[in-house]
Amino acid sequence: MEPRRFSKIIEKCPAERVKELARPIVEQHQVAVIRKPAKTLVMVRMRETVAKAEFYLGELLAAEAMVELEGTKGFSLLMGDDLDKAFSAAVLDALRRSGLPQWEAVRLALEQEEKRQQQEERREICRHNASRVQFNTLDVEY
Repeated sequence: MEPRRFSKIIEKCPAERVKELARPIVEQHQVAVIRKPAKTLVMVRMRETVAKAEFYLGELLAAEAMVELEGTKGFSLLMGDDLDKAFSAAVLDALRRSGLPQWEAVRLALEQEEKRQQQEERREICRHNASRVQFNTLDVEY
């Protein structure tokens, strides 16, 4: 699973589910904390559409962590302040990079979670479509 897809699934995944997936890994393997989970601020960069100039919109509260699992480092940087989710996400990232046999079960669980997220997104879009307004214009010459 490529890093961008992995990160997108983890970010939208409920914290309890991420912790549930990481718990057996932490119990079975030795996980060394390189950078303990901490809150941080991240600058949000935007691009102005007309001049194509970049600027900083402001700061975003985030939680980050870095761990080592069987000699493989894992990192997470998540929006919000859930330090436990950041730690668990870092463990799962290390597992993804390590190629340990437990990764296959976690990968399948994340793919199921991704499908659930896509279904939820489709339901949300359908719910908003019910309130869509169609504007028609009359081109009439007087």
